[in-house]
Amino acid sequence: MILYLIVAFFPFIVYSLPINTRKPKNAKLIKIIISAFPMFVLIALRAPSLGADTGGYIREFNDMINIPWANIYDNTREEHGFRIFVKLITYLTKNPLIYQIIYTVIYFIGIVSFANNLDFDANWFLFFFVTLGLYIFMFTGVRQCIAMSICLFSYKFIKKRKLIPFLLCIALAFTFHRSSILFLAGYFIYSRKLNYLNIFLYIIIAVVSVFYLEWIQNFFNEQLDYNYTVEETGNGWIFCIFLLILTVFSTFMVIYNKKLGNESLGLFNVGVIANICWILRIFTRIAERPSFYFLFFSCAFLGYSLTAVKDNKDMKIVKTILLLLCTLYYVYRLATSGISKLVPYQFYY
Repeated sequence: MILYLIVAFFPFIVYSLPINTRKPKNAKLIKIIISAFPMFVLIALRAPSLGADTGGYIREFNDMINIPWANIYDNTREEHGFRIFVKLITYLTKNPLIYQIIYTVIYFIGIVSFANNLDFDANWFLFFFVTLGLYIFMFTGVRQCIAMSICLFSYKFIKKRKLIPFLLCIALAFTFHRSSILFLAGYFIYSRKLNYLNIFLYIIIAVVSVFYLEWIQNFFNEQLDYNYTVEETGNGWIFCIFLLILTVFSTFMVIYNKKLGNESLGLFNVGVIANICWILRIFTRIAERPSFYFLFFSCAFLGYSLTAVKDNKDMKIVKTILLLLCTLYYVYRLATSGISKLVPYQFYY
């Protein structure tokens, strides 16, 4: 558990240290790289038993070594891009640990790119990335996490409203995990204004989505060649309420302090999709994984709300409370990881 807590708080230590460079942008990038590096070392060097799907991906890699190119698509529903990716790596190495390190580097590049393209310090964003569930998922969902990382890399194209490069990134991500097509919504919702009409529209979309959940699920099954069904779980409401409270809090802080700009507005808009997904998550487990594409933006918006406001005595109290609440949730998720067996941490053997 100690290692997991260290990586969560490490960004605050790094950002407290002076890093002198000629260009401020270089200092920011260096701090992000140093802050995020230990997080991904734990993912890259984890044992096969850490993460529900880790062992399965390692077995698949070992099997792929002896599978001819003509047969790499046989008996699998995995995306072609991912199968080609795995086969190519078998030519570089036969060691599953090196394979694990290689795809973790892709995660690392995606997170660093996204954080570096934020117009504010990324220490709080990295903390929320770790504690609000995204980091824990990266111990498990290899294909989707590669797709998510490619989507994060496209953030600079969303900001600059460059549609063609953005679409090319999504097309690449789609070859690793078909669910990445949902990230198209991020581009088109990013620049919407924050007004009563749009807030009302978001609420209507959430309500309609709940009532037509099965139809929506069947639609995406048909379009993406999935066979998922609505899985009622009776849980998920704790994080759903927590995320909604964090979003409302962040929005209030930003508007009250008159710090709403183009980027913070975009982060809010895309983060709304994560909130809607988690409302649906109360009714079906299937909605959880799509939410991860957009939860990065909720984490960034929350981080912005804490960095854009003057750091007075009241804000220090607020930050301390949020720090404790998110840490408690993080510890709870780790302690109840079930079949993922994330605690205690074990290195590859």
